[in-house]
Amino acid sequence: MLLIGDIHINTRYQDKILTELRGIFSTYPEEKTIIFFWDYVYHFAYDRNALLELYKLFLDLFEQGKNVYVLAGNHDRLGSSFVFEEAQKAFEIIQNAEFRMQNLEWGKIKFVTKPVVETIEGEEIVLLPFFLPDGNIMNAYTPKNERLKAISDFSTLLEKANHKHEQFSWYINKYLSEQIDRNPNLTIFHHYYINGTAFPWQKSKFSYKDIALNESFLNIPNTKLISGHLHQPFTHNNYLCLWSVWSTSPLETNQNKYVFQYTPANKKVIAIPLMINPQITIRSKETLNETDLLTELQAINEMNKSYFSSPARNITFKEDLKPNLTNISLTLKVEQIDYDTMDTLIDPELRKSCKDIRLKKDIENVDNLLKTFKVSSDDLNGFADRKNILQLYMQKKFGNEYTKYEKVLKELKLL
Repeated sequence: MLLIGDIHINTRYQDKILTELRGIFSTYPEEKTIIFFWDYVYHFAYDRNALLELYKLFLDLFEQGKNVYVLAGNHDRLGSSFVFEEAQKAFEIIQNAEFRMQNLEWGKIKFVTKPVVETIEGEEIVLLPFFLPDGNIMNAYTPKNERLKAISDFSTLLEKANHKHEQFSWYINKYLSEQIDRNPNLTIFHHYYINGTAFPWQKSKFSYKDIALNESFLNIPNTKLISGHLHQPFTHNNYLCLWSVWSTSPLETNQNKYVFQYTPANKKVIAIPLMINPQITIRSKETLNETDLLTELQAINEMNKSYFSSPARNITFKEDLKPNLTNISLTLKVEQIDYDTMDTLIDPELRKSCKDIRLKKDIENVDNLLKTFKVSSDDLNGFADRKNILQLYMQKKFGNEYTKYEKVLKELKLL
């Protein structure tokens, strides 16, 4: 099967997104199951035209005999409605109709807006989309596995929490505890955060107020978690995060994007690279040429591969493709922003090849500042020490102009 991460389609990138995906589907014609992992709506706008073009892709795959699963994400809710709700209802009618049996060459499309357990290619999978509470009452089932019982019991405390997201976290954690207890070999496709966990290469932690799974699920033997939602690729213990198929903001810089080929029989995962709109940020050197940039891109590629180091996941990578420079938005970190000096920073031919070139002021790392000023962090006993570091830094940074900044800093009582 092929696993497609968050799409967030919009008019600007819809053609590139759909062309890349169609190319992958044609490269792997033997794959009969396509799982779309939610978030079809773009972050900042509901783009109806782009969503209709994506829906046409679903239909094309259906006509080719593919089994297509379209899971709902948090961006795909318009009030209480799913963004593809009309299509969901239509296909439920079509696929339950009598004439459906006469068209065995067709595939199927299943729009998943509530938790469901399905057997797909011989593997039992929990499809846990972003769904809305609907008043369902959890049954009185108590897991027999002690670890799962502990998760279930703890989650029950959230039931009476004041925050509605904490209450909903109770629901999904209790539901998963029951499902895993009944089948410890489950694979779980979900669209939620993990509570209280900052994964490697990430700065943010999330809590039950964000709607989150209990972190203990990461340590349940034989259970596999797969999600999108976080726009960062990695494996951690039994968890594989797919991320988005394109860089939806400049924050997603120096990130590879992939579609994943997953074989349930051996749990093998192959990462297939996408090059829709790479956001690349590097420090400026002497005049950057194409060879230099390709070297930087290779280093970034190797760094991204290192994010998939969990021994519990079997991840391999399709042979790397030569980057298409015309898709790349390149940001150069410089000491001073001066676009008049652009030709001294980057080779003119490379400048023409890249989609976009930007300059960004390089902010020195705090650790480097401490080394520069030979101040040990152990010596920072009070506010005066920190004022001294700030003063030394401002003097070095602004030279003769320092005095005008010093006056303002003193008025703010920072010096």
